[in-house]
Amino acid sequence: MKIYDCLPYCGEDLLLKIRFETLYQDVDKFVIVEGNKHFNGEKKSQLFNLQKFEKYKDKIKYYFIEDFPIHTGNNYEYEDYQRNQIKRGFDGLDAEDLILLSDVDEIPNLRNKKFLNYDSAVFLQNMYYYKFNIHWSKGLKWDNKWPGTKSCRFKYFETADKIKKFRVKNIPWWRFDRKIKRYVESDGGWHFTFLMSTNDISKKLSRFSHEIDHLLKNKDYDMNNLLDEKKIEKRILDFKDPYDRSHVKLKKVKIDNTFPEYILKNIDKLSDYIA
Repeated sequence: MKIYDCLPYCGEDLLLKIRFETLYQDVDKFVIVEGNKHFNGEKKSQLFNLQKFEKYKDKIKYYFIEDFPIHTGNNYEYEDYQRNQIKRGFDGLDAEDLILLSDVDEIPNLRNKKFLNYDSAVFLQNMYYYKFNIHWSKGLKWDNKWPGTKSCRFKYFETADKIKKFRVKNIPWWRFDRKIKRYVESDGGWHFTFLMSTNDISKKLSRFSHEIDHLLKNKDYDMNNLLDEKKIEKRILDFKDPYDRSHVKLKKVKIDNTFPEYILKNIDKLSDYIA
């Protein structure tokens, strides 16, 4: 049985490095898809450079996507389109092989091998904002974990966006995945989000306005306030949510052996990303 780790990419080199270091021994191939456009339709240049990742290149299948459809104003369509292009790397897969689907910053913990016995799985992950050790300590469901990485047996694969929507429980009767045997891994890894400069955070928020509208639905919010770099910096220093949601509680925690081994071995090198 082969395992393919599949993900969209947009310049997250540090997290990609940690991902390779953490998963290389367990994964047969990394399928990486990058688009020539942001989800809002804005053009972008190619960011992935294989020379930075020579150590892992024997397992990398990389695709630069340039055939996006015309943007309709719905950013989710571009997000789904890019993610769905992981299928370009599926040659040679057999029915029983496993597909892992994540964003780059959602790194699964594969040490517990129980997921290998199931046709699908949801990996519940500890969530961190801005730095490796600023933990989202309150405000999430599922024992305060993020349902990040999902897995699916190739024989059940339809599209990546459907896998991304796998639920932890209470699957409606009409869902295609209702009858697929599923495992929930409670020690499912790490979601390191907004691990970037204030300028890049501002850019990300501006390009993910569709996500902000979804997260803050039925609430009044000031987009200029969310994008202001000085206010972003203050939110980081104060351990505040990037979306200014009052129910989200962030807390500094100690980096210990529950973190990826690469982080533990490179504390000094990664000091800019540790609170």
